[in-house]
Amino acid sequence: MGTVLDALAWKFLEKLGQLIEDEVIMTLSVKRGIESLKKNLEFFNAVREDAEALAMEDPGIDSWWKNMRNVMFDVDDIVDLFMVHSQKFLLPPRPVCCNQPLFSSFAKFSFDHRIAKRIDNINEKFEEIKMNKEMFGFERTNRQQVQITIVDRSQTSPVDELEVVGEDIRRAVDDMVKMIVSNYNDNRSTVFGIQGMGGIGKTTLAQKIYNEQRIREKFQVHIWLCISQNYTETSLLKQAIRMAGGICDQLETKTELLPLLVDTIRGKSVFLVLDDVWKSDVWIDLLRSPSERGLNSRILVTSRNLDVLVEMHATYTHRVNKMNDYDGLELLMKMSLGPYEQRREFSGVGYQIVKKCDGLPLAIKVVAGVLSSKKTKAEWESIRDSKWSIHGLPKELGGPLYLSYSNLPPELKQFFLWCALLPSNFGIHRDAVAYWWVAEGFVTKMHGYSIHEAAEEYYHELIRMNLLQPKPEFVDKWMSTMHDLLRSLGQFLTKDHSLFMNMENSKALLNLRHLVISNDVKEIPAIEELKCLRSLLIFNNKNFKTINKDIFRELKHIRVLVLSGTSIQVIPESVGNLLLLRLLDLSYTKIKKLPESIGNLTSLEYLSLHCCRHLDSLPASLMRLSNISFLELEQTGIDHVPKGIAKFQKLYNLKGVFESASGFRLDELQCLPNIQRLRIVKLEKATPGGAFVLRNSLRLRELWFRCTMGANTHDITHYQMNEIERIQQVYEMLSPSSSLIYLFFEGFPGVRFPDWLCSEPEYKMPNLGHMYLNECISCSELPPAGQMPELLILQIRCADAVVNIGSELLGKGVSSATHITIFPKLKLLHIIDMSNLESWSLNTGNLRGRSEQLVLMPCLKRLFLNGCPKLRALPEDLHRIANLRRIHIEGAHTLHEIDNLPSVLWLKVKNNRCLRRISNLCILQDLFAQDCPALDQAENLISLKRLHMVDCQNAKQFRMCLLEDQQLAVDLVQMAGISFQMKLSIIRQW
Repeated sequence: MGTVLDALAWKFLEKLGQLIEDEVIMTLSVKRGIESLKKNLEFFNAVREDAEALAMEDPGIDSWWKNMRNVMFDVDDIVDLFMVHSQKFLLPPRPVCCNQPLFSSFAKFSFDHRIAKRIDNINEKFEEIKMNKEMFGFERTNRQQVQITIVDRSQTSPVDELEVVGEDIRRAVDDMVKMIVSNYNDNRSTVFGIQGMGGIGKTTLAQKIYNEQRIREKFQVHIWLCISQNYTETSLLKQAIRMAGGICDQLETKTELLPLLVDTIRGKSVFLVLDDVWKSDVWIDLLRSPSERGLNSRILVTSRNLDVLVEMHATYTHRVNKMNDYDGLELLMKMSLGPYEQRREFSGVGYQIVKKCDGLPLAIKVVAGVLSSKKTKAEWESIRDSKWSIHGLPKELGGPLYLSYSNLPPELKQFFLWCALLPSNFGIHRDAVAYWWVAEGFVTKMHGYSIHEAAEEYYHELIRMNLLQPKPEFVDKWMSTMHDLLRSLGQFLTKDHSLFMNMENSKALLNLRHLVISNDVKEIPAIEELKCLRSLLIFNNKNFKTINKDIFRELKHIRVLVLSGTSIQVIPESVGNLLLLRLLDLSYTKIKKLPESIGNLTSLEYLSLHCCRHLDSLPASLMRLSNISFLELEQTGIDHVPKGIAKFQKLYNLKGVFESASGFRLDELQCLPNIQRLRIVKLEKATPGGAFVLRNSLRLRELWFRCTMGANTHDITHYQMNEIERIQQVYEMLSPSSSLIYLFFEGFPGVRFPDWLCSEPEYKMPNLGHMYLNECISCSELPPAGQMPELLILQIRCADAVVNIGSELLGKGVSSATHITIFPKLKLLHIIDMSNLESWSLNTGNLRGRSEQLVLMPCLKRLFLNGCPKLRALPEDLHRIANLRRIHIEGAHTLHEIDNLPSVLWLKVKNNRCLRRISNLCILQDLFAQDCPALDQAENLISLKRLHMVDCQNAKQFRMCLLEDQQLAVDLVQMAGISFQMKLSIIRQW
């Protein structure tokens, strides 16, 4: 079990080795000090792997452990300071006056002396620790290497389905859904409860209920609120308003937000989930009054404390019991072995492991994460026989939870512990956390990956180990959360050097290295006293309004500074003293300008100014920051981006850049060799040029284009024809390289798509997997997306000029020796808010004369059709798509019939005024109909198992047609020898 210090030691040894050979070593005394430091650090190879666990059990080892850790951090600080300062001395001196070289030499000597003294102090501390090492008899160990498992994430099963195991949870879901939807017309608020200990599966059960189709259809508004112990009323109200469909960006107080919530849900049926409630006041004092203004409100509450549910007057409370061993074994196998791996040989030892997890699903899942990399029975037995308990840990954090942590490689331990410092229920963004880790120096490059791509793989590895829980609404696992028990474990293990500060835990140690301040902390501590601080994160704390002008003169070792969502308006000039600062996040703040001293932050790699709406300019000194790899300028008040971005040779992610008359020019993009993610906005301001500025961006993966189009399609900015022609020329010059995977058009006023998208895109963009064409309002013809060999997801939204979708979208397909395939890999097709679309054809007649076999969308599984009021019919050839399983049709008011879809298992129709008939869906099992007043005919739906109809005036006639279908089916199956009771059980559902 490698320790975190093991990872730190090897990282610092690598740094020191580079320094010794570097020309920046200026005097013999410094070089000797660094050589001694390296030798002293090498002794750490002798530390036993379980030193971390022993430290919790033995006070003497614990003291040694803390001393060692503090020295490690000091080593990192001195090495980084040395490297930053020495690089400054390597720069050619500025010719200010004749005495400049003499002053420069004096500065070098002074700095050299200070560094040598600090190195000597650290070496003295090492000598003391080495003496203690002999006392404890630590033995040599080998470093454990992290093994990153690269998986095809498009093939992994949804997490919520993997976690649902056993008849108990299925029965509980069905019973509670029936209770919630019963007495639906009773116009009052009713509370239902789910109670159980931490990690037992309360949230999983609530999620299944929340996502149940009967709930989705019955209630107009669905709100999910995670109630942390340190919630703020304003943040909860904002989240509730957004989930109810309201907008509250400009409102900040409870007095403003409460009436808006009431207005947003007034007269609507509401299903509200309050997850992980610790005190009843969140309901009694805050949410009960507005919820009662809704119509038929139902509230589902999860809590560890039964008294909380009693105080909230829950009409029914379901107690979640521990999982039985049989279901636990099924869960363990599902989450540790692949679908095609042999499970029988592991079942015996797996059952013994499940017994040790004591029926807690969370424990089973995290142990499954450990087992997922173990492929032999002997390895499983080794985990079974490991030390499952450890003295010094709180009982609820020991056992399987600590086992899962202790089996992590050292690198992954650092990433896990970092995530545990974030607030409860915090949405952990893949991109953001990857940059945090890089800024902390945790990430080392992997072969074939950039350092940021390596960090993203570590993020996905924590998900694979079940230490992070991906949010199901994000298909690519872009956002995740951490369970409170795992979070508590991480905070316990780092309590001596890291702190998540809230109202109950506000005392900061002076040698603190990492500090995260909760949004409920009213009195911000004297941060300038924490001189060892490496990272400071403050999220959405409106009490943080000002920064002491001298505070950054003391925080010399800080690498990560996040002030997102705070009320600060001024960043003091002293920020320029943070020479080690690598990440600065000022998003959603009220700052009006950046100080010129920001140009001194030579280590800065990440700068986010997202949604700084009061910021109208950037300082010229910003262009000196040559190490910048992430720069975000979206949704600011900036009207001018300075020239010079071409100097940022390390740029990996650039968001919100735009061309201006005397500033940034698009041709600067051709000088950025490492750019992978690029968002260009305000393209209506750009001037066309001759060069294809992105053609040589060979690592470009994600590309966003945006013209200013207004708030929505009813408020579109109109352009003159000469402007449209110019904009089209700009888009032509932005032809991307063949490496592109994601393409987003967000507002495009042109009358035709760029040639690089319409002419042979299979050669120009052979790797494109995701394409979103949103608000392309004047293009009457769509690009030939059917020719793209790797396209997985296609979305077309608000293409107002498109009246007919025909063969132009299909193109000529992708050819092989024996067949032509149109959309060979497409899985999801979304056609949304096409206000003028009248017809849609999948006719491939222009290709049928070819001798090769013709294959149409062989991988398409889901079709989402929403907001197409003039569409008269579905394509005749839709039945040829063999794997199409799910269809959602909403707002198609001219559509009369859905017919002949032999592969569809799931169908939802909503708000289709003229839809009358659904027929010949012979394997359809689930049908959900809402607000379809004319729907009254059904034929050949003989496999239907579940039917839900809401606000359909002719539901009775429709059901009678189904009964006739079922009687015919009964006659047929009796002839085949199938029991009449089997069909009767289906009929009784109606």
